[in-house]
Amino acid sequence: MLRWLLRITAIYLGVLGAAALLVPQAAASGLGQPLTPFDVFATRTIGAILLTVAILNWSASVSTRAPAAVVLANVFLNAALGVVNAIAIVDGTISAGSWSGVAIHAALILAFALCHFLRRPPQLA
Repeated sequence: MLRWLLRITAIYLGVLGAAALLVPQAAASGLGQPLTPFDVFATRTIGAILLTVAILNWSASVSTRAPAAVVLANVFLNAALGVVNAIAIVDGTISAGSWSGVAIHAALILAFALCHFLRRPPQLA
């Protein structure tokens, strides 16, 4: 299950990252605010970071056992992004329609946490 979760997340983050990097105005249009030149820079930077995490997730998905650090990094990434989005919605920085993004982050946190805690301990030879 973890292998598929890492692959699905890699594709999801890869698509978001590529969009943010290549077409930042379109990628951020759902936030309900026009982008300043700095916003475009920040969106492209975030896109590059998301693509990097996508590559890490895909690489971990093809190994026989993904390191726990990859799983925990995904939990942290989604927790941080979910909190940042929720704060931005509450203070009016982005539109209230962005709660679906918070829900996606929460679902990914739950999925990765379940995978992490349901892992079998390594077998000793």
